[in-house]
Amino acid sequence: MATREQQRRVNSLVAVFLVAFGGLMVASMLLIVITEGLLTTKTILVADFRKANGISRASPVQLAGNKIGKVIDVEFVTEDYPCDPRSEDLGRMGGRTNSCEPWMFCAATDPLDLSIGECAELEGYSGNAKDYSGCDGGPGSCPGEQVCVTKAFHHRYREVRWSGPAGWCVDINRDSQRLRVKMEIDEDSLQYIKTDSRASVVTNGILGDPLINISVGYGSEPVAPGDRLQTESSLSEELVALKDEFERLTDDVERGLIGVSALTEILEDERTKSDFEDIKANIAAIDEQITTARGLVGAVLNDPDTRGEMSKTLRDTRDAVEGAKDQYSKLERDTKQTLARVEKAADTVENLGAKIQDPNTRSLVGVLLHDDQVERNAGRLGDGTKEAIGAGREALADIDAALGEVMMAIDNREGSLGRAIRDPKVLYDIKDPATLRRVNVVKRLIRVVLDTEELLGNPVRVPEPAAPEPAL
Repeated sequence: MATREQQRRVNSLVAVFLVAFGGLMVASMLLIVITEGLLTTKTILVADFRKANGISRASPVQLAGNKIGKVIDVEFVTEDYPCDPRSEDLGRMGGRTNSCEPWMFCAATDPLDLSIGECAELEGYSGNAKDYSGCDGGPGSCPGEQVCVTKAFHHRYREVRWSGPAGWCVDINRDSQRLRVKMEIDEDSLQYIKTDSRASVVTNGILGDPLINISVGYGSEPVAPGDRLQTESSLSEELVALKDEFERLTDDVERGLIGVSALTEILEDERTKSDFEDIKANIAAIDEQITTARGLVGAVLNDPDTRGEMSKTLRDTRDAVEGAKDQYSKLERDTKQTLARVEKAADTVENLGAKIQDPNTRSLVGVLLHDDQVERNAGRLGDGTKEAIGAGREALADIDAALGEVMMAIDNREGSLGRAIRDPKVLYDIKDPATLRRVNVVKRLIRVVLDTEELLGNPVRVPEPAAPEPAL
């Protein structure tokens, strides 16, 4: 039977064991809390993937290989991502925007406002050229739901995949079906995540589990809690794209080999060989004629006069080209001077117009344009002018009516003038030589009387004809 001393020793050992076990449990729990980051402040970021193979809740999230959080939710979404077509993937970093994923481009949605657009993808190449129409890349060269894929388009959006030729209108897809991954990360990690950071699906080693890796950003704008990170293609997507590119290159090589095989068969044909021999013989004959100065070509090329004329023609052509260059330079200088004068004159006219429009100007034209009294006088003058013109028109109408009545009376042989004009006797008397002589005699008699009165000092006063009344 155990003594009391032995019982106390056993109780002490049990107490020590319990204390040690409790301390070990507390240390383990603290280690787990610290390892899982349960004592640090958390924040939320999201990323939309086309494919996220193997990603589920509790999948780790790393920043440049260091774990900073985990995935807390995965859901399917349909999103339209806004962008600015004027600056997306264009220009220097100061005004450049990257709102779209690398494999997407910014398509304008409103032809009247080029600052509004949505991220879109190109539909795959069908392999049939009849399914596409040509374009030149200009505005309106393709319908609204298509885009013109040119070399400039490839240079701007380098990662947008298109296996067809350039210069075709290609259908686009604006509605993006994505897998949205919501990540819970340490809040102190946000200082290293910028707007140019990218999220990608990677594996922890060759045979490891998939996880989300976020690259460290180098921009100046950090992301805010709840922001969306752009994504990069996963390894499986890159392998599929590489496979498609390899198949396309294989098809091109196969077509090239078929062409080489057909060319080899043509060259091995006896008729082709005979044609080549005939061509070779003809070239040798022509060369011999030129060397020996036989034939038309040989005689022309070996004639000293012909060579001299050709040299003179070449010199004249060179001189004409130099003269044309001088004329072009002179014309360019004159054009620049003329443009400078025109710009100077335009500036002068613009300044003069601004001075005239200024109400405070003291120039005569400006005062006339802005003086109310001058404006009222001009209005009254215009009204008086209109009234005078109206009265003149009425007077002309009255005169025209009177002349019409006189002409009508003449035509109807009414009045003295009408009877005199229409009476043949009056015309006969006017044309009669005797009548003309009597008139001349009367004229001479009047002249003799006037001369006599002037000699006697009694000049005869001849009444002046009445001045005509002013016309209204």
